This record gives sequence, structure tokens and C-alpha cells, in this order.
Amino acid sequence: MNRILIFFASVLAIVGSAGCASTNMTSFKDPAFQNITLKRILIIANTSDLQWRQKLESRMVEAFKDVGLDAMQSVFLFPPTRNLSNDEKVALLVQNNIDAYLSINVGESGVQDVYVPPTGSTTKTKGEVFVYGNRAQYEEKSTTTVEGGYTLSKPWAKFQSKLHDVSSGSIA
Repeated sequence: MNRILIFFASVLAIVGSAGCASTNMTSFKDPAFQNITLKRILIIANTSDLQWRQKLESRMVEAFKDVGLDAMQSVFLFPPTRNLSNDEKVALLVQNNIDAYLSINVGESGVQDVYVPPTGSTTKTKGEVFVYGNRAQYEEKSTTTVEGGYTLSKPWAKFQSKLHDVSSGSIA
């Protein structure tokens, strides 16, 4: 169970990694689940946008696998083309050896524009002297480089997730 909490921090970083996003997470683990080991987790992204659902579930499954946890996308177990009763869903969870399911509710989202001010400049000067008899000519070239002075678009999104234990029906 501790691996799952550590994992959540990395997952939020992965989900929010599209363009300089920051991650903030608050979590609580039910004391009854301190020493519970989960072997297989179903990922359920609760959104009406099928493309977003598939992408989010797929990334979460990959991230779980990266830390050694077996996970499955709900879109394959509960296809959007079927209307399943709660009893049918529970039967599918048991048949597929799902210990817990992670429900992810997608909340508000948007893009924040952030101006990055110029932070400094570098000037390089290069010159040459040409001598013709008693006369000299100096030619100089300068190049100035400035860092910053542009706007970044930072996407943001709010998610709420709950890990449900299949055998007890409790939130872990």
C-alpha cells in the first residue's frame, strides 16, 4: 500500500508533465489498509470524453507497471458500448482477479499563461585591425543574446481519486 502512495506522486507528475506543469497532492490512507498488499488494480477514469479516458487510463497503467504493480484499463473490462449492472461489474472484477480499483474524477482544467521576463544578456564583441601604410582601420562586430522575454502556457487540471478495495467495498 505504501508503494501505491509513493506511486501516486509520480503518476501525478506524469499526468501533469505536458508542458512545465507543477504537481500538488494531498492524500490519506485508511489505517485499516496499512498492511494490505494489492496485486492487481483496475484504473477507472470517470470522464465522458472517451479519448481523454483512454489516454489517462493507459498512462496510469504504464506508470503502475513502471513501479512493478499490475494494472488494467477499465475501458477493456467495462466497454463504453455496454450497460452493465453493478452485480455484473463486481462479477467481472472478481473474474479478472482485481484487488482494488482506482476511480479518477477529472475536475476543472485550463491553461495559465506565465510571462518569463528577460533575465540577462550577453554581448560578444569581435574586431579586426587592418593596417595600410600609415593608416589603420578597425572593424567591430557585436552580438547580444537575451534570455527570457516570452510567455509560457502552463496547462493545469484537478483530479480526485479514490482507491476502492474490491473484497470489502471500502475506500483505502
